[in-house]
Amino acid sequence: MDWLYQWDLSEFRSINIGWSSHWLDPVFMVLSYSGLGLFPTLAPFLFLFGKRTKHYVLPLLITVFVSGVLLADVIKQLIPRDRPSNLAFAIRQEPHLLGSFPSGHTTTSFGFATMLTLMAWNSRFRWIAVSSFLWAILVGFSRIYRGVHWPTDVLAGACLGIGSGCLLYIVLPKVKVRVVETAD
Repeated sequence: MDWLYQWDLSEFRSINIGWSSHWLDPVFMVLSYSGLGLFPTLAPFLFLFGKRTKHYVLPLLITVFVSGVLLADVIKQLIPRDRPSNLAFAIRQEPHLLGSFPSGHTTTSFGFATMLTLMAWNSRFRWIAVSSFLWAILVGFSRIYRGVHWPTDVLAGACLGIGSGCLLYIVLPKVKVRVVETAD
């Protein structure tokens, strides 16, 4: 597995140091913080304003909770991995509390994007869903840029988020949570 560590180290260095720029710092700070906390928790409530999107709220909130809190935080406790910001050369732009693996911001944003895409794919809101994946990719990239995650943390977070979004899309209707539009 030394090759994987070397790849992680190389890619981390190229993004964290190679992309480092004073004008990009605030952009990636905003993107990074948008991946966890208030944005993915409050954004679903915007769908309350549309008659055809009201049913998006509960599945998105459940997905944010399951992907970000249950999956990412539990796995962080089970797999203790030091963050790359502990390296002497790393440019660390924010404090951190838990371990590095997986990226919770990435897991949450990809879970959100996946659920939104699955729910909105056959609607006129498909463009919002597709845009949410661009946002999720940028959130993941921002975590490496800001020096707090390895590339494999971000890749694992993306896979966990996509997986949890897909699984919840299948499971939620079985517990009577609506994920598709119905004729009212």
